Amino acid sequence: MAAENWELFRFIQKSNLKTAFLSKGDAFVNILMMLINNFSFIFMWWVIFNDKGTINGWNFDDMALMFAVSGLSFALYAIFFRGVAELPQYIENGTLDSYIVSPRNLLFMASTSFSTFANWGDVITALTMYFLSGYVSAGGFILFLYLSFMAFLLTYAMRLILSTFAFYTSGTESLGNNILMTFLIFSNQPATIFTGIYKVIFLTVIPAGFVSLFPVALLKSFTWTEFAVFTLGTGGIFLLSLFFFYRGLRRYASGNRFGIR
Repeated sequence: MAAENWELFRFIQKSNLKTAFLSKGDAFVNILMMLINNFSFIFMWWVIFNDKGTINGWNFDDMALMFAVSGLSFALYAIFFRGVAELPQYIENGTLDSYIVSPRNLLFMASTSFSTFANWGDVITALTMYFLSGYVSAGGFILFLYLSFMAFLLTYAMRLILSTFAFYTSGTESLGNNILMTFLIFSNQPATIFTGIYKVIFLTVIPAGFVSLFPVALLKSFTWTEFAVFTLGTGGIFLLSLFFFYRGLRRYASGNRFGIR
């Protein structure tokens, strides 16, 4: 099954690339606009840190690491698995039927059904910020890739949990997108500004700290304890999202549309 999913994944990504490059000019303009948007935001923070020096112990190099991890993690979600955000629509209009009757994994099929090519600009931004961070090493780069992948799993899990609301009520797509945006906004702030009860919320209710606080700390000074907390915490939220999805799937009633995909 894993091999079949991998072949399917490769096929879908090739199709997405062909679709994106139907107009090469538009494809590159979209990436360019994403880069301009990203670096404009980063430049704003550079000005702030250039003026303040540090914010609760964080400097701009720390922010660069955070931008690298958060950027690459979101790019993985948006480029390869953004279909999870379309699940509420699939559930409400019955399109999910076509995925249910497929012999392939339902959630995998639905999650890979949508992609945004412009987010390759986030990949370029993330790699640029990592290599400008001042914390570059061969081992550090491998750790950076691992942390970014785990942060992607967390982002995916958060959106999947929000998408499962559609099994219980209608009109949840916008709500899910807004809550995810809040999560992303929190994960792109200096982690050290959250203290006390706000830090607890930052790591639990809105677990944005798993995208910013832990990755930066591990890339600066690796400890097995923080690595274990980060890995187990992220893995736990991901497994919880799968539980919510398959629990909600039991409530699903087929819609009017039916087709084999």
